[in-house]
Amino acid sequence: MPFVLVKGATIKCAHGGVLPVSAGDPLHTVNGQGIVLSGDEIGLQFLAPAPGVLAPCTANNNGVAAPCTTAKATTGIATSLFIGGLPVLLDTATGKTASAAGPGEWSVVSAGQAKLTAR
Repeated sequence: MPFVLVKGATIKCAHGGVLPVSAGDPLHTVNGQGIVLSGDEIGLQFLAPAPGVLAPCTANNNGVAAPCTTAKATTGIATSLFIGGLPVLLDTATGKTASAAGPGEWSVVSAGQAKLTAR
């Protein structure tokens, strides 16, 4: 079964940008990190693909840097674990990205924990 995402999970965009997820339910945690609920992933901006660089993703449109942001997950949404009526996100989650470079897709690199699984 897939692992549940928690605050600190890492996702990546098709352009190579990375993003540590900064949201999570503070009342429901795994190893002290809040569980990521469906919707927490919307509108996040990817960082450049180089370690330690805190700049927007390097996606560009005709040579102009363009922020790459996340849209709602389209897969990897739990069907058996809900918090406050919202499903949690799983390490199989993917979704669309939006940038001036055009649409792309994001996916999970790391769930941020290896204890809690769900369907």
